[in-house]
Amino acid sequence: MDRKIRVGIALDSGGAMGGAHIGVLEVLKEHGIPIDIIVGSSAGAAVGALYACGALEAFKELISGLSFIDALSFYADPVFPVSGLFAGKKARKFFQSLLGDTKIEDLPVTYAAVATDLLTGETVAISRGSLVDAVMASISMPGIFKPVVLDNRLLTDGGVSDPLPLDILMDCSPDITIACNLHSKLPDKLSATQNRAIVKAQEKSSRNDEDLPSWFIDRALGVFRTEKLAAQVKSIRETFLSPGRTPAGSIRDHELFIALQQQLNQSRDKIASLIGRSFAEKDTAGMLNIFEVMLSATNIQQYQKNRLMLMHLKPDILIEPVVDGVRALEFNKGERAIEQGRIKALEAVPKIRALLERREKELEGGR
Repeated sequence: MDRKIRVGIALDSGGAMGGAHIGVLEVLKEHGIPIDIIVGSSAGAAVGALYACGALEAFKELISGLSFIDALSFYADPVFPVSGLFAGKKARKFFQSLLGDTKIEDLPVTYAAVATDLLTGETVAISRGSLVDAVMASISMPGIFKPVVLDNRLLTDGGVSDPLPLDILMDCSPDITIACNLHSKLPDKLSATQNRAIVKAQEKSSRNDEDLPSWFIDRALGVFRTEKLAAQVKSIRETFLSPGRTPAGSIRDHELFIALQQQLNQSRDKIASLIGRSFAEKDTAGMLNIFEVMLSATNIQQYQKNRLMLMHLKPDILIEPVVDGVRALEFNKGERAIEQGRIKALEAVPKIRALLERREKELEGGR
């Protein structure tokens, strides 16, 4: 039986920058270059799953022409921030609508989504089971999404331990390895004037910091204790929400509780909008907000990890889209990222074709 050349691709993490992977995969498909193995981390896992299911076009239509706030609505479901800012239910529903109930082992290609075990620090390659579960575990950015429990592990974003999973791809023994690296350089440097302005704003903020009074801290810590909070919620549920258990004389309290619940639901949308503006409105002359600090630190970490990975493992083909002006959660700028991916993939096509021909000749010579 004739054996075909197997082409594998490792897709880097990178949030909205991962749109570049769409452009890369589109170009390879248009030029008849088959992909037999996909290993992705975070955004790479999501795009790889969409490609394997034939859902890339549907995804592109959904994100086309979106504003930042519109894009945020696909995944922003703020929760009481115990282990993450967003619950992840909206994101799961979004991917479920595109990927359905697909099992990884039923895909037409070999696929693995990379996640990180938060309790052991291990890199976990998810290559069986629910495709949606695998994607959700791989994209659960620490502090943004709650960790995902899967197969008795507490999993977070694959980019934490292995943003460019070239090592896992090579374990799958492809004949040709392609790596798509979104962190080929550090974030764009600001001018000296902008840097000074940011440092001064931070210094001013530090001087004006005021310690919270001890009574406030004690009360806040009391609220954050999970057992106490759970007991309070249970008490409210038993008092007001159990069937037929509205206590005499508490009708007005019950109505007040319902009104408060409605107000909280409305506040969730306001919170999401505020979060959106924090991400979308970058003031380079002022202090970095908490989200910019988190995402900038993550990008630097992933740049360093990818650099080390590529020093030790050499892919046959390295594609490095330069996705400037697209930050991690700016999915409304997906079209810009896709175009950058297409540009770099087109440059790589002749090299991939030549390598395919060489591998095929080597295979024929060994028969």
